[in-house]
Amino acid sequence: MRTKKFSLRKIISYLLIFTVFFTVLQIGNTNKANAATQETTQVPGLVINIGDLTENVTRIVDKDSLGGYICEYLPIGKGLTLTSTSGYSITSVTSNSTNMVIGQIGNASGGQNYTISSITDYSDFILTVTIKDSAGNSVTYPIKMRFEADSSLDFNTLRVTLDSQTPQNFPYSQIDANGNYSMKADATINTAKIELLDISGTPMTFTVNGASSNIVNLVGGDNIIKIKRTNQNVSKQYTLVITKKGLPKLQALVPSTGALTPAFDKDVNEYIVTVPTDQTTVSFIPTAVDNSSTIKVNGVSVASGSKSQNIKLSEGNNEVDIVLTTKDGDVGTYIVNVTRTPLFRSTGLTSLTLTSGTLSPTFNKGITEYTATVENSITSVGVTPTAEDPNATITVNGKKVPSAATSPNISLDEGVNTINVKVTDTKGNTQTYVVNVTRKYSKDNVNLATLSVTDGTLSPKFDPETYLYSVKVAKNIEKVRILFSAQNDSAKIKVNGKEYTNGQSDYIKLEVGANNVDVQVVAEDGTTTTTYKLSLIRGDIEGKNQWVLVAGEWRFYNAAGIQVKNDWVKYDNQWYFCDINGDRKTGWIFESGNWYYLNDDGIMITGWQYDKGYWYYLQGDGSMRTNAWATYDGKWYYFNNYGQLQTGWYFYKGKYYYMDDHGVMQKGWVTYDKNKYYLNDDGSMRTGWLYTGKIWYYLDDSGMMVRGWKNIGGKNYYFDANGVMKTGMFFLDGQWINLNNA
Repeated sequence: MRTKKFSLRKIISYLLIFTVFFTVLQIGNTNKANAATQETTQVPGLVINIGDLTENVTRIVDKDSLGGYICEYLPIGKGLTLTSTSGYSITSVTSNSTNMVIGQIGNASGGQNYTISSITDYSDFILTVTIKDSAGNSVTYPIKMRFEADSSLDFNTLRVTLDSQTPQNFPYSQIDANGNYSMKADATINTAKIELLDISGTPMTFTVNGASSNIVNLVGGDNIIKIKRTNQNVSKQYTLVITKKGLPKLQALVPSTGALTPAFDKDVNEYIVTVPTDQTTVSFIPTAVDNSSTIKVNGVSVASGSKSQNIKLSEGNNEVDIVLTTKDGDVGTYIVNVTRTPLFRSTGLTSLTLTSGTLSPTFNKGITEYTATVENSITSVGVTPTAEDPNATITVNGKKVPSAATSPNISLDEGVNTINVKVTDTKGNTQTYVVNVTRKYSKDNVNLATLSVTDGTLSPKFDPETYLYSVKVAKNIEKVRILFSAQNDSAKIKVNGKEYTNGQSDYIKLEVGANNVDVQVVAEDGTTTTTYKLSLIRGDIEGKNQWVLVAGEWRFYNAAGIQVKNDWVKYDNQWYFCDINGDRKTGWIFESGNWYYLNDDGIMITGWQYDKGYWYYLQGDGSMRTNAWATYDGKWYYFNNYGQLQTGWYFYKGKYYYMDDHGVMQKGWVTYDKNKYYLNDDGSMRTGWLYTGKIWYYLDDSGMMVRGWKNIGGKNYYFDANGVMKTGMFFLDGQWINLNNA
């Protein structure tokens, strides 16, 4: 009985000692927690508070053996509050765990504190915090957060059984540098059985990779196994890594197009894939039997189960190599021969349309020339060509256009506009479709589209904007018709004053020699007109006192029927000149030592003539005035050796003269370049003394009026701002001066 009493006291003593020890230990931990803020944290500006700020308990951020950031001894069941110190602010907080809630609370400095609450899994997690200093520099810190141990979530032994081998036991503390439990397995191992045992060897409840089954199928490479222990809605996760020796083999190989022949088998290393001609690339999705092997498709790395790069296919056979390398360096190769059948090629179109207008004839890929007509209001048109060969290229007037797409609008002139649609296949063969689009002419258009004579050829060749023609017909041809069409269908056409609507005139009787015909076009607006003149020459050219159009040139035959050459012609009281060939001249001509000017109708001009920026004067006989003075309307002018009206200063026979912008010779005072000059009554520039009867002026050798002091003949004179010579007493520069004695 005493022994039992002694044992009870001994037990009580032990319990008392343990209580004291535990209390001291807790006080030490509390002091350590309270002093944490005084230790050096590895993240400047960051304070990690346990619970809310009223508890005044913090943890520091340290660095682990690998140089990473770590915050330890976080109590289970408590949230966290992240605050910043003076000069810093927290701009972002994120976590790699979804088993918590991250919130924000405004602080007194205008920034944000961050809270972490509702934590349901007390496994290690990574908290990523971004801190900004007062200079605006931001730094992001990934911090591993680690909780205090909880015996209810801990185990004593982790037991792993590979297939039917002897189980391997891992004590709770046997973790690697990454905090994981790790082991290796041979390539022949297929499964691993996971068990957690408490200190008495009793199995504990847990989940494996989120499932209740504790059997895990293994693949080559690293098998990451997540083991979660949960007690009263609080969880902690452990990581087991089983590294299985890999095999350089695929478990699947899928081409982006076509099918493998034969069907895929991991032990078959060569395959064939056939793709259509329009398939220019191929890719593969290779999946390795293990997760640590590297895969390269034609030398480019590809993640297992992911799509490879697109591989360009040539026509015919294309070899694709898929090389696997295990973590241990073992290599395996699969070869796929991809056959792309020869490409269909064509330079034809299957469709060709315009944004305005309709093709004629109806489109047929074998017909390459078309016409279309659009209204005058249509100033541009787009072309939509569709190639028969999807790989062919198309250009419209030299600009590339995708098949079935509409080209940029092409500007249309009035009349015919040629559009070339060129199709080129992949071997460079070409074919061109030509579309002639006619844009109708405006209402005021007065040009002909065509003009011809039934028995003869126009000279020069017809052009809508050439209005003079000659036509030679044989002497035995006594009559002809004029054939015509207008650019504007609504225009009216008259031949020798008679209107025709059927595109041809009545027969016109021809005399031997020259016969003049006028073809007048009256625009749709009814007011605008133009006239085409034809000289129909039957047989040899004959004419008396008349102009005859020959080969586009007007020629004159005198009263004797002789063609005038290199001489003047007076016709209808106007003067003309025919050159050595007998052709009527226009513009400037030099004849018998004089220049003459003939207008567009060949008529000699007299009087003033403005040409290319200069004025000329043509005298009564038409000759140009040169190197001479001339007076017209009481004003004097001078014409230089080119006959051009002189303006500005001109030096003539030792004297200077000044003509204004209109060429009129000036007299008296003139201002030039802000200086004054005096011109005599004959227009010559004055130099030396000038007396007006009341006032004296002095003009220097350049003719410029003098102002201020001037020494003349050894004496000093003073001239005011107006050039007036001053005399007598004169107040100048702050003093009186007797200019009579100057």
